[in-house]
Amino acid sequence: MGYAGEDRVERTEVDLSPLVLATRLAPHWEARGQFGAGRETLEGVLDDGTGTDAERAAAHGAVAHLAMAQGDLRAAREANEMAIVLYEADGDIRAAAGRRHALAMVLLAAGDPIAAEAHCDAALAVMVAVGDARGEAFARSSRGLVLAARGRPGAGSDELLESLRAFRAIGAIGEAASVLANLGNLSWDMGDVARAARFHEGALQLFERLGDRRGAALCLNNLAVLAQMRGDADRAIELAQAALDAFRAAGDRHGEAAMHCNLGAMWEDGGATAEATASYQQAAARFDELGDPGRAAHARQQIAALRPPASELSPREQEVASLVAVGLGNREGVRSMASVTLV
Repeated sequence: MGYAGEDRVERTEVDLSPLVLATRLAPHWEARGQFGAGRETLEGVLDDGTGTDAERAAAHGAVAHLAMAQGDLRAAREANEMAIVLYEADGDIRAAAGRRHALAMVLLAAGDPIAAEAHCDAALAVMVAVGDARGEAFARSSRGLVLAARGRPGAGSDELLESLRAFRAIGAIGEAASVLANLGNLSWDMGDVARAARFHEGALQLFERLGDRRGAALCLNNLAVLAQMRGDADRAIELAQAALDAFRAAGDRHGEAAMHCNLGAMWEDGGATAEATASYQQAAARFDELGDPGRAAHARQQIAALRPPASELSPREQEVASLVAVGLGNREGVRSMASVTLV
């Protein structure tokens, strides 16, 4: 329900205002990991002050969704709250309830499950009252995650399973896949790695059936981590590489960059320093291209942590390390660095 309300605008593509057009493009930006570009565009047209309450509410909802994907919880909360106010002013209690469900997820991520539960309950009550089966299923899914966070994983699992049944009943395959993934994450948190893997494998099958490469990539990444937890390093790397390929095929550059970072960590855990360094370098370069200096810096910190302290290097190795530090790029320097084997 990240973009609830966008289907309410009854105009031809030719007549779309910049605000409505930008809102409709939000899923495109999300699928390609272009969260910042999408937010900048949406916030720019919102600043113009144009559009009806419903159109502006939908745009704020799209901003909230992209901000959440970025991890900007404050912006996601503020945008969701603004969308709720505008939908309620427009008299659309169903759309407002949809935003409450989204706000609950932001509050949960921010560490406030009590407030999150209140919004889930309010959203669920509205969806039941108006007979919106799809909205009710979304609300139950969110409530399941909140209950689990409040120390009631059994009740949370029951809500998620009820949500799964509801989505299957209305043929909402993509939503069912997302619930399966959430059940996998909950099982993971409860320490049942085998059950978590089964749920993620089920979600992967549905995402692949839909041709949802990004959803499949997320499942493959989770399965890679679970394989690593089981001690199957080779399978973990294989799944992580498949996740990287899926992110790349989906055009999700942010997911691709994050996956390079995850691969770096897996290679590092296996003692493959050269492969880890290469993966972290790829991650840093892509985060630079995406204008994400924080994550780029993190990737470079991981590279630096792979290098042994200078006191542990031989004089020749210290010389090579110095050349690297000053960015020596001539061919002889490269040859000398390649000839050194660190112990």
